[in-house]
Formats: sequence, structure tokens, C-alpha cells
Amino acid sequence: MSLTGLGTRQRGVRLPILSLLSGGMLLASLIMFTLELANFSQNRDKLQTDITVGGVPVTGLTLSEAAATWQNVYEQPLTLTYQGNPILLYPAEIGFRVNSAQMQEEIRAKLITSSNYWADFWNYLWQQPTAPVEVALSADYSEARLREFLTDVAYRYDQGASDAGFDLSTMSFRAGAGGLKLDLKASMAAIQEALFRPTNREVALVMENEGGRAADMKTLEQAVRAYLNQIAFDPDGPETLASVGVIDLQTGDEMWIHPDIAYSAMSTIKIPILINIFSKLSFAPDDQVKWLMGASILCSNNSASNFLMQIPGQGANERLRLGDGLRQVTETAKSIGANYTFITAPLWVGAEPWSISNDPPPVPNPLYNAKPDLWSRTTPEDMAVMLQMLYDCAEFGSGLAAAMPENFTQLECKQMVELLSGNIINRLIELGAPLGTRIAHKNGWGGSFQIGANVSDAAIVYSPGGNYILVTYMWEAKADQSGIGSLLPWEGIEGISRIVYNFFNPTQPLITARIPDNAFGAVDCVMPDPTRMELLDLNNIRSGRFDENGHILPDACYGYPACGQDPIPPSFKP
Repeated sequence: MSLTGLGTRQRGVRLPILSLLSGGMLLASLIMFTLELANFSQNRDKLQTDITVGGVPVTGLTLSEAAATWQNVYEQPLTLTYQGNPILLYPAEIGFRVNSAQMQEEIRAKLITSSNYWADFWNYLWQQPTAPVEVALSADYSEARLREFLTDVAYRYDQGASDAGFDLSTMSFRAGAGGLKLDLKASMAAIQEALFRPTNREVALVMENEGGRAADMKTLEQAVRAYLNQIAFDPDGPETLASVGVIDLQTGDEMWIHPDIAYSAMSTIKIPILINIFSKLSFAPDDQVKWLMGASILCSNNSASNFLMQIPGQGANERLRLGDGLRQVTETAKSIGANYTFITAPLWVGAEPWSISNDPPPVPNPLYNAKPDLWSRTTPEDMAVMLQMLYDCAEFGSGLAAAMPENFTQLECKQMVELLSGNIINRLIELGAPLGTRIAHKNGWGGSFQIGANVSDAAIVYSPGGNYILVTYMWEAKADQSGIGSLLPWEGIEGISRIVYNFFNPTQPLITARIPDNAFGAVDCVMPDPTRMELLDLNNIRSGRFDENGHILPDACYGYPACGQDPIPPSFKP
């Protein structure tokens, strides 16, 4: 039984709101999922992973877009600054090239091994970061083109050090001014770093200080030639000739002006005479032989020199022994490298010379004619060779001792140098160095109306700034009937000597020229008392001659063999 009417409610149909809401949300989620999936799939070819290539972030770009991005970055010019001044360097100028294809392949390879579609989609939905991927820059450039670029920059902008100079008024040398130049190696390294980084593409070019260049042998030659030009003595002839040779005994560097002109040897031939007699002695020289050596070198006595050649000579009479001695001197000189030095007649002592040979060797340089005599001849280079062999033997036990070990000892070479150091004339090479400088040398001068006048000096100079050999030969065509020329070659050698001394001693140069005791020639020689030959000491050549201050001893012989007939020069007096 059913009841109807007032007080009763009719049951209606109820909608499933919750279910509809849930379904709607599910449908919306599905739609959103589908849209996001479609969007993700649509952009799958873009780099979703956090990727940097050569320091350039390329996330969210396609590979081609990424390549264009990093290429654009690395094509930007570098700003080089040279002492604050900017210089643009476009990478293409030096062949800089990014290997984009290689880096794209590397990106693909890394994404294949590190990515998962659904994992990536999940990270995409939740915007979760993925493991970053970094690819190093792959690029190359031409080092040669970069070096060429920087070399051009250096050529245009470097303020290099200047060359050394010579002051003719003071006869002294000065070092060149310092400079600043591009450090090519360090600058190339700094530019390479900048080329391979995406930011901070500015490079301060590396500079290095360059000290002023010191005078060298070329500077010395220019100085000597400038001086000869100033005194109007043409070294190149035909009326005058000059040869100058310098050997730095520390470095071996040499400077030469006409080394191979043949000259009359004059008294410089007494150097090979001395070397020869020492080479022939089996025992230490006795007092008489030492005296002859002293007279030959210290006083340039021709008779003593002839006796020194005769002593080792072989033959049945004096003439034959002297002739053989002459031959020995020539052979000894040649055996140690002095190929153009010879003597074929005894030194002149007032009689006409006679010769053992009429076949002298040819002159080494026929372009210059100093009219060398027929009996005694040398070249500046030969004389320098003999002095260097002697120096090396005395200082190091090499030189003569090495070339002829059975003939020379180091002590004997020291004694020869000591003897040459006692040759004091207060002119020529001596006058170009401060008083008291040790100078082992032999000088010569003379000539004739027919052959002209010669002045020469060959020396080993011991100076604070370094030891050196200086050889000078000067010839002038004009001479009087006695063979006397002008004083210009004397003064020229003294000036050259001063230039060379100042070259080796630039911080303590001889600025003021020394005044000779004898304005018209050399001072006379000093020997010990001739009645006490034993006083001549080859190990101390001042013995019996000078005191410790360089003053002549009361019983010494000034002007041997006359002894005391001429006034003693002021420099020898107390």
C-alpha cells in the first residue's frame, strides 16, 4: 500500500558529481599530458640537457643553432694591447678554425649514452635538472701566421735598444740606450689562451726590456777608421797604408783592417827570433844568452839579435851558422802558423846585408804595396798569430807548448812574455794605455828613400777590462834620405792604442792623451849594469833596471851600450 499526498516526498535522480569531477580532472590531465608530450616530442630535437660547448651554453638550441652560437662567440676579435694601445686581432687572420662537426658528433655521442626518453620527459614535466654535459672546444690555428702577425706588430711599434757609439773627441765608447720590445714567445702563449676562451678576450702583450747594446768589434773598427780619417792617414793607400788587428783574449773575437798586407818586419822580426832561440835551447839560457835576449828585445840591438840566430845555427863557420839560424827562424815562424814571415839576411849593423835566399814567398795580398824589403818581412796577422801562441802557452800551457811540446815549456813562454813586458819606450802602443799597464810588445821603425817609412808595434796588453792583442803596422811612401818619415804614424798608433784600450775599459777610459817624454821618437832603453849580466832576470825583468816605482836604478845602464851618455827622461827619474 502506498501513501500519497501531503507530507510525502518523491525520490528524484541524483548526478555523480564527484565521479564527474574526477573524470574531468583525469580527462584534463590526460589532455595536458598529451599536450606536454606533444610539445616535448615536438622539441625533442632541441638540446634539453644542460649543455655547454667550449664554455658557451647551448641548452634549448638545435645542434645547428648551437654550432652557429659557439662559432659566433669564437669569431669575435681579440683586443691586444701594446703598452695600452689597442690592436684588434680577428681569429680568421691567423687561421683560427672551430671544429664544429667534431663537437656536434661529440654532443650526440654523449646524449645517446646519458639520455632516456621517458626519464627526460619526466624531468621535463617536473622541470628537474638533468646531468650537465660539457664539451671541450676543438679548434686550431696557424702558429706561423700568429708569429708573422706579432713580428709585424713588433716591427712597427718596438722601441729597440740603440747601438753603441764612439766619441771621437774623448776617444771613448758609450753603450747604446735601452729599449722595450715585444716578448714574442710569451705574447704568443697569452694569445693562445685567449683564443680558446669565450669571454675575457683581451690580451696585454708581454714586453721585455732590452739593454743598450755594448760596443762590439764592428764598432771598434768604425772608431779606428774614423780616427784615421780625422788625422788624414788613409789606411787604403796608395801613398799611405795602415793595418790594425785586435784579438780579445777572453772571447777570441777579432777585428782586422788589412791583416794580410806584407810589410818590412823591421825590429818586430825579433819576436820570432826570440821564439826560435827558446825552441832550440836544451837547457835554461845562461847569463850571456839571457843578456843577448835582453839586448835584442829591450834595446832592439841588431848585433845581439844576429848572435841569437847564430847560436843554434849549424855550419863550419860563422857565416854558415848564421845562415842556418836565419833559416831556422823562418821555419819556426811557419811551423806555428806565421806563413808569410821570413828573414833571409842578418839584421843591419852598418854593413850591406847579404841574403841566404833570393826566393821570398809571394805577398798574400797583391792589391796593396807597402814596398816590403827583400830580407825581412811579415804580415800583421802573422805577428798576431805568434803573440797569441805565446800568450796561450804562458797562460794556459797550450799554444806553443801544444804545437811543439818538445821545444817549449810554460815557464819558457812566461819568461818570453816577461822579457817583452820589459820593453819600455814610452811611445806607440804604450802611450795609448795608462802608465803602469803591463804591455808585452816589440816595436820597429825605419825604411829608406826608395821604400818609404815604416812604423810598427805588436803587443799583448794586460788591462783591467780584459787582455788583448794589438798589432799595428803603418807605412807612408815619403821618407827622407835616411828613411825617416813623418811623426803621423807614431801618433796614429798611439791614438789607435788609446781607442782599443778604451774599448776594453769603457768604464775607466783613458780620456786625456799621455804626453811622450821624447816628442820626436822613443826614449832609450834600460839594461842592468853590463858588468853584472846575472842581474838580468827573465822571471823579473825589472831586476837591475827599475825600482818598484818605475824609477831607474843608480847602477842601471840607460842607453845601452853607451850607458848614460843621453839625459835620462823624466818618467824614469824619482
